[in-house]
Amino acid sequence: MKPIESLKSQLFRMTKVEKLQNHFGGNVNYMDLDYIHDPIPRMPQWDFFWDSDIDVTKNNRFSYVPAHTHSFIEFNYMYSGMCTQYINDTKTVLHEKELLVMDKDVVQRIDYTNENDILINIIVKTDSPYEEIFNSIPQSTNEITQLIYNGTRVNSLHNNFMLFDLKNAETSLNLINALIATGINHARHRSESLRFIFSALILGLPSLITYKSINFADSSSDDLLPILKYIEKNFATTTLSNVSAVFRYNTNYLGNKIKANTGKTFNELIERRRLSAAQNLMLKTNLNLSEISETVGYQNSSSLFRLFKKYLKTTPSEYKGRVHPKVPEYISSQINAKKREDS
Repeated sequence: MKPIESLKSQLFRMTKVEKLQNHFGGNVNYMDLDYIHDPIPRMPQWDFFWDSDIDVTKNNRFSYVPAHTHSFIEFNYMYSGMCTQYINDTKTVLHEKELLVMDKDVVQRIDYTNENDILINIIVKTDSPYEEIFNSIPQSTNEITQLIYNGTRVNSLHNNFMLFDLKNAETSLNLINALIATGINHARHRSESLRFIFSALILGLPSLITYKSINFADSSSDDLLPILKYIEKNFATTTLSNVSAVFRYNTNYLGNKIKANTGKTFNELIERRRLSAAQNLMLKTNLNLSEISETVGYQNSSSLFRLFKKYLKTTPSEYKGRVHPKVPEYISSQINAKKREDS
């Protein structure tokens, strides 16, 4: 079997999670995330980076991926088929041989994927200095290396993402296929090989950019990071006046500062955060609409109704009825127990 055919065969082979999701028609919570106390969870690093600063995984098909953020930079490559993603609530349709690059704090969710929709996750660890991960590439080489460097900074805004089209870039296609094959096969010298191939890949990507939303940090935006973190953590209870008081800013000044640096008003940030949280609570819990409304910060379900109508053109009840089918909890528990045994 030729290498390219062998890789295709590997990627189309169904995983245990895919078999369960295909059977039950719902999303398996195989990381055992607590959506009630953390409605928009941050994907942990403990399941990745066993032997390298770069890891390669396949997105599990036959389900949606609830809204989440990352503790790492993620490259999503559409190996086959297509998928619809929402990055910071921007709808992005990823077609075959297109690549999406996301900073670690973006909010990402993915619509249902079918049998032919093979999405590859190439993730880059960011809690090590850039120079330790890519000592052969200057951080200012291009916008992709700047994004990765920005991801390693603690005091920095991380709301960047870019889209690339690799369809007519034979060298880039060969490199990304080699990267995938090396990553999923755990070959000897895997870590060194992944760094070498990945470095070669990102050097050729700038000319293939088709869309970008980037805001690389400078000294003037460093003080906004703790404010945005505070808003993300307290989205269900906080107000602009409250945030202004906590951080000792004039309310109008802070509102303008948030708009200038994020492109969204304070109210838009809160509404979108509440919407993502409400969607996840419908997808991943059995809370009723009153309980969901209270959890995301509304006193009654009529406010939740207006939120769903504004952004999704539907009602909470209609949305819940359409997307709520889920895998029984004991199935998720069995998967987690099996993973612990295997490790």
